Amino acid sequence: MKTVVNGLATFALVMSIAGVARADDDWKGGDAAKGEKVFKKCQACHTVEDGGPNRVGPNLHGILDRPAAFHEGYNYSAAMKKKASEGLKWSEENLFHYLEKPQAFVPGTNMSFPGLKKPEDRKDLIAYLETAAGRTK
Repeated sequence: MKTVVNGLATFALVMSIAGVARADDDWKGGDAAKGEKVFKKCQACHTVEDGGPNRVGPNLHGILDRPAAFHEGYNYSAAMKKKASEGLKWSEENLFHYLEKPQAFVPGTNMSFPGLKKPEDRKDLIAYLETAAGRTK
């Protein structure tokens, strides 16, 4: 009986570790073509083309791997500047979590967009931002 209990405990531990690893990788992947459609929700406030203008929000060309609050010519909120001073960088993973609920990720941000609830939409949008910046995986 003890062997069965130990085996079940080991199995549960392995599964919980696998679950954590999977959860940590939820931001990976995405379809750029679908992301271009998702970006339509963003284009009222953002542009993505190289040299594009800032609007209500900053131009997002090359945002991936860029430090937060870094786009020249855009006046970021104090909250975003504080996150930048703490070392926030727009990795795929950070963007994935930010895009879910921007106000929760950066409390006090000026971004009023409520977020993208569907993980697939966030992954697709990130893939589109990579493609729009000329990056490939």
